[in-house]
Amino acid sequence: MDLKLLLNKFTIYHYMISFLIVLILASTFFFGFGVNSLLPVLITIITTVSLDLFIGYYKSKKWELSQSALISGLFIGGLLTQNLPFYMYVAAGIVAILSKHLIKFRQKHIFNPANLGILITSIIFPTALHTWWISSPLILVLIFGIFMVWRLKRFDLTLSFLISYFLINSIIILSRGAQFSDIYFTLINGSVIFFFSMFMLIEPRTNPTNKKQRIAYGVLVAILFIIFQIYIPQHDLPLALAVGNVLVPILKNFIKG
Repeated sequence: MDLKLLLNKFTIYHYMISFLIVLILASTFFFGFGVNSLLPVLITIITTVSLDLFIGYYKSKKWELSQSALISGLFIGGLLTQNLPFYMYVAAGIVAILSKHLIKFRQKHIFNPANLGILITSIIFPTALHTWWISSPLILVLIFGIFMVWRLKRFDLTLSFLISYFLINSIIILSRGAQFSDIYFTLINGSVIFFFSMFMLIEPRTNPTNKKQRIAYGVLVAILFIIFQIYIPQHDLPLALAVGNVLVPILKNFIKG
């Protein structure tokens, strides 16, 4: 069978769900997080899928399981730190699904649902840290991430973010008297950054469809991330992405095709 035909038998949702599950299991059993780390994932999945199921029935009178709700649950469970009170995972899941259905612009949701759920929850509950433990297997993050970027045709977005972030961050590191070895250390330990740029940032419904706009968007989110990393480190990545989501319509008005 032709490889392209084989790959096209599965949707981007199938790939995302499969990759997230593998990353969660690899982090659980090979990076010391333990079986208990699976409970928060299960809680968020139950929350996001069930709430989306009932909202969907209310709107269409049909029971339909949502793959995007499952993905949101996997993201939230895999990014929030373990051992939090169960209601924090539930709160993040509720915010994610409600934002998808209620906060829209031209029939498209504005925010990445999982990201907004994590951000709002970490603001309301300061102990709800996002440790991004799912990104622990760097090699798998890169393999799966590059595949996802290729499937979604978002290399321009991912590369513009990564190049901007590492370039600006390197200048900041050197300006503080650090060595080039510190830059190398940042690169090889950047699993969170790579995961963010290859899984979260490229969510197709919340980033521009135009190539020039996507490049500008990637640079913008990188700059926002660095600013928040310095001044609001407890919310840096989720806040940078949320602000970037809000600014997408502005980018579309200022940057034409």
